[in-house]
Amino acid sequence: MLQLRCTYCQTMFAISQDETLAALERMEEEKLKFYDAHCPKCRRANRVERIKVEFSYPGWRNEIKKMAKETSGTSQPAAPAPAPAAPAAPVPAPKKRHSHKPAGSAAAVSAAKKTVPAPKAKPAAKPAAKPAPRPVKKPAATSSPKGKATGGAKKK
Repeated sequence: MLQLRCTYCQTMFAISQDETLAALERMEEEKLKFYDAHCPKCRRANRVERIKVEFSYPGWRNEIKKMAKETSGTSQPAAPAPAPAAPAAPVPAPKKRHSHKPAGSAAAVSAAKKTVPAPKAKPAAKPAAKPAPRPVKKPAATSSPKGKATGGAKKK
């Protein structure tokens, strides 16, 4: 089992022995130097060096050869399959389904079309309410050294 940490979301995840063996086999066939291990949380591909994958599965080449021998031995059937004695009964074709049409005269059909209410139009979106304006603060009256109050701006 190969323990990895996602380089994007920092989640720890493991790659099973079967997946590691499949990755090694694919990297060997395609002469790849890296394996893309997908994070189960963020689904992004994490690049894993071939050396690290090989180190996690010692003897992987022997395991691949062993699996190849097993599959080649089981792919040949032991005895030929017996031929069917009687031909199978033909399967009836499925019935065609027609769309539902109202029964009656053409006048009744056109009257039915007229009575169907038209879909209502959505009302126009209301403009967003503007916040109330803030009151403007007036500068406070300052006192002059002589005791006279000044009203802000100086006059010349």
